Amino acid sequence: MTTARDQVLHRWELRGAGGAPIVVATETDGGGTAPTSVPRPSLHPVRTLGGTVVSADHPDDHDWHSGVGVAIPDVDGVNCWGGPTYVRDTGYVWRDDHGRVTVERAALDGDTRTTELAWRGHDGRPLLLEERVTACRGLGTDAWELRTSSTFRTAGSTPVRLGGPGSNGRAGAGYGGLFWRFPDCADIDVRTAHGRGETAVHGSVAPWVAWSADFAAGPATVVLQAFGHADPWFVRAAEYPAIGSALAWSTAATVWPGVPLVRAFRAVVADGRADPVALLRR
Repeated sequence: MTTARDQVLHRWELRGAGGAPIVVATETDGGGTAPTSVPRPSLHPVRTLGGTVVSADHPDDHDWHSGVGVAIPDVDGVNCWGGPTYVRDTGYVWRDDHGRVTVERAALDGDTRTTELAWRGHDGRPLLLEERVTACRGLGTDAWELRTSSTFRTAGSTPVRLGGPGSNGRAGAGYGGLFWRFPDCADIDVRTAHGRGETAVHGSVAPWVAWSADFAAGPATVVLQAFGHADPWFVRAAEYPAIGSALAWSTAATVWPGVPLVRAFRAVVADGRADPVALLRR
């Protein structure tokens, strides 16, 4: 749900089969998002080189799911995910505790965009600072890669706790961090090198996770690879289609003053049901 129009920050355009240009990813500032869904920058739509859309923005089941981006349910007690807040020993509660993520400045070097963001509390006070670097490049006529990294720093001289339902007592609900919401799709095949299916992959630690499915415009594959960290993978397939990297699966992460917390990823987006290992070798 939006209350105004999101501002487009950047569009990445690559060439697919036949040399036709296609916008594979569009970054918006999320400024039109309802306050309870937490305005924040994200990528949507994200497309394959064949034009298949593989992201969903503000779906009916969870309005606060916003394309591909970073969201954290508990930033020092502020809900920067959206929707109800999970409270230990109580469950989900609607509270007036939603923050927002604002774009402070940005720079473009070729197709690499560096954005400085401020994670703000309900009162507008900055709690956390983030430098996000995003780049795209082609991998032939049927696939392309997205690289994104987030470097988090404290906004002041005190530590900042990053948590979520998993670290607040809801076992298995460790979402928070990089999150990729897919549109409705069928015949889902989600896997890592070590397991296959939602039950096997959810909460597991592996270098990559792959999602293949039949989308509205055809089959497509997304492989998400982590660099420099070993956070568990978050998977939803039966309830809604999404994958993510769980920053606070069962315990909160802490950003200490002067010690940046970094999370980096590579995603390969391909037309068809492709072999994830072969895609990652490109």
